[in-house]
Amino acid sequence: MNSESRMTIVVPVLNREATLQRTLDSISGQTARPLSVIIVDNGSTDNSRDIASDFDITLLDMPEKGVSKARNLGLREAVTPYIMFFDSDDTMSPHHVEDIMTEFAADPTLDIVGRDVRLHTINDSTRTLPFADSDLLFQHIFYSILSTQRYALRTSLLRKAGGWNEDATVWTDYELGLRLIVENPKVKRIDREPAVDVYQQPDSITTDSYSKRDKELMKSFLICNEKLSGNMPLRDLKMLDLKGIVLAGNLTRAKSPEGRRLLVEILDFANGPFEKIERYACYLYTALGGRGIHRIAYFRHSLKKCLKSHRTCPLSK
Repeated sequence: MNSESRMTIVVPVLNREATLQRTLDSISGQTARPLSVIIVDNGSTDNSRDIASDFDITLLDMPEKGVSKARNLGLREAVTPYIMFFDSDDTMSPHHVEDIMTEFAADPTLDIVGRDVRLHTINDSTRTLPFADSDLLFQHIFYSILSTQRYALRTSLLRKAGGWNEDATVWTDYELGLRLIVENPKVKRIDREPAVDVYQQPDSITTDSYSKRDKELMKSFLICNEKLSGNMPLRDLKMLDLKGIVLAGNLTRAKSPEGRRLLVEILDFANGPFEKIERYACYLYTALGGRGIHRIAYFRHSLKKCLKSHRTCPLSK
């Protein structure tokens, strides 16, 4: 590594005194040196700011609430060619940043480097959240591969994509990931064991509570649709519509009226009566507790790709 830092880690903080020490210890223990670390305090009322002051970092204040506002402040202050955003309740293994910077150094044309992460849920279960470097749009629409903790990227690419959308209050990394993919980035997946542990909190930025944040989820999805409607082929927008159908079904299952409202909007974009019936069936399946409708979509997506290819389709064997 050069003596000059090439990677900035931005960590937004809001009332995380119980976990922030652990997060910052994991960052300070990185084998990659030097690192630029920016903590953005988003109006904490506990001892988070005092904990952050004990570390050799840049500490910024963003009193106006909003994680995207805090992240954008960190982005504006970053001067390194590469940047990573991290949450204040997660940890990274000592070699994590070095692994990423090794890939960037080996191929200077790379825009994004990522890897799988481990999720520890509030129910004490653990599962792997995947990253992918092919079929990016499909993988992100249905598996959110560009969630914050899974990757680092070229700072200039993030600025070109417009940074974090401050109008969205949930699904912020999901919406940003779609805009990054539209920029056609060169992406590399590190094919090793996860080096990041994500600890879900009851008040985490990313939430599974459809009933508590139904209007915010509805708003964020419509932002995604509006931002991308002029930048995607119709077939890709249909995948995003299916994601909306799943969201509508989950909202309805959580007894939120926003589910039916979102369903009506998406049905209006259906191409003919058959597609409308198909979308409504997917909605009912999800609303009644069904899961995995996206896997059917993936099979159809893969089949279409095979049929367009001159190679033998493995699905036909």
